Parts: sequence; structure tokens; C-alpha cells
Amino acid sequence: MGQDDVTAGAPGAGARTVEIKVPARVENLATLRAVVAAIATLEDLDLDSVSDLRLAVDEACTALIRSSLEGADLVLVVDSRDDALHINASTTSGTGSAIAPGSFGWHVMSSLVDEVLAESPRDGVDTAGVVGVTLVTRRVSYLQ
Repeated sequence: MGQDDVTAGAPGAGARTVEIKVPARVENLATLRAVVAAIATLEDLDLDSVSDLRLAVDEACTALIRSSLEGADLVLVVDSRDDALHINASTTSGTGSAIAPGSFGWHVMSSLVDEVLAESPRDGVDTAGVVGVTLVTRRVSYLQ
């Protein structure tokens, strides 16, 4: 499969979960955006939601790549649930946090998806470890 490693049904994942792992480099952003857009389209999200997800994933992954350690991988997990699409992006970072709540990037993502969650090593302690961002887009039928 080459540089990109795509698996479905990872341990603990739902039947409609897809995981893609790529080197944490800017040149892989197009692949990640395309995977998210394809899955969102297949999951019957409207075109505006698909476009918003692409932008939010780009913002999240760009921030993660900037904070990643040399040679680290970026892992993107797309979990399609009945009520929403959950997208988690994570990498290994030396800074402890990729995107701080309240930052410009956080506001951009928050305006594009229904929920943004950040994870950092040991609840925000500034140490090296896995950092990530989860984006949640709810299906319109569950918002009413």
C-alpha cells in the first residue's frame, strides 16, 4: 500500500471506522483531506458539511504537523456513527499541545464543525507525548 497505511475495523473501532497513518509532513495534507471528504460524502453529509470538514481537518492536521517531532507519524481516525462523524487526528509532539482552546485555529475549527476537543499529554502538562484533536460533525437529522 506504500506510504499511506489505511485500515478499517481497527481494534476497538466501529464497523465504519477508517484509520490512516502517514508521516507528519505537509505534503500529506491533500491525502488526508481527500480521505475525509470521500468518507463524509459516502456517509451522506451535505456538500457544505463536507467542505467544512475538509477545512477543519486541514487546520487541525497543519497544527499537529507543526508541533510533531521529527519522523513522527500523523494518525487520522474517521469514526462514522449513526448520529455524527468523529474525526480524530493525533501525532507525537515535543510541545505538549498542538492547538490551545481559544486560539485562532481553535476558533476556525469551532466555526466549521459542531464540536472540537483537544488532547494533550497528561492533561496539559507541557511534556512530550501524543497530542490530538477530535472534530465532531453531527448529522442534520440528529440536530432537530
